[in-house]
Amino acid sequence: MSSGDAYRPGLGVVAIVPALNEQLTVGMTVAALLRAGAESVIVVDDGSTDSTSQAAADAGAVVVRRERTGGKGAAIADGLSLARARTGARSPARIRERVPSGPGTGARSPARIRERVPSGPGTGARSPARIRDPGPRAEAGLGCVVFADADLGDSAEEIAKVIAPVAGGLADMAVAGFPAVPGGGFGLAVGLARVGVRCLCGVNLTWPLSGQRALRADLLFAMMDAGFGPECGFGFEVGLTVDWLRAGYSLVEVPTLMTHRATGRTIAGFAHRSRQFAAVARALALRF
Repeated sequence: MSSGDAYRPGLGVVAIVPALNEQLTVGMTVAALLRAGAESVIVVDDGSTDSTSQAAADAGAVVVRRERTGGKGAAIADGLSLARARTGARSPARIRERVPSGPGTGARSPARIRERVPSGPGTGARSPARIRDPGPRAEAGLGCVVFADADLGDSAEEIAKVIAPVAGGLADMAVAGFPAVPGGGFGLAVGLARVGVRCLCGVNLTWPLSGQRALRADLLFAMMDAGFGPECGFGFEVGLTVDWLRAGYSLVEVPTLMTHRATGRTIAGFAHRSRQFAAVARALALRF
């Protein structure tokens, strides 16, 4: 299922971290990602009410502050837009030539997307003042995009194992696997995701909902140019997985020793997993 194009290793790696009220762990996560090989880390603060933005900036991240919580997928989309603008990344001409453009086609250029985003107080859209960027714009081309959760802490350094197959040209996307954690949920959401991916793509995955991923930037941006719109909430990962495999791009899973905060079998934990299950079901239903 490989795209067949040779990947050029050595290009830049940017990590995008959506964060909501993660002031205790986001700084450690940013530092670990930088140690793992990310040249820059973009933290999208999805409307936090604590000091998440400050902690991320102190650790060396570029911080995008959303005034309103939009969900994980929306935060990642903002991070991707900034990463593309900072690096001048472009999708391959061969893919763009096959993508229709103009009214009625459904394909949107980045400029047209930006023109439709409202700005100003109360809109939830960010103005340039809301982007805290401590470093210069990267001049090298962007080769690899990494997605990572803000609560990984020091274990985010394990992302180096996930970057390796993409940087080495062995896969178009690599997904991190987590060790089993006792006392978690009953696996309903991940079970649904496994069945959905198998039915839609004919591929058996162990960790279809893992949010820790490395992807070829050129292929991802080509999908965005073709009209790919990530799911706003917890359906982001399974939606991306299905769209990626349907596009003919390769995917591998990489076991790691990453850890993150478990929700546990509490009322809050079950509520979280119920929302996740509903989001996964919605993302799969839209693709059947």
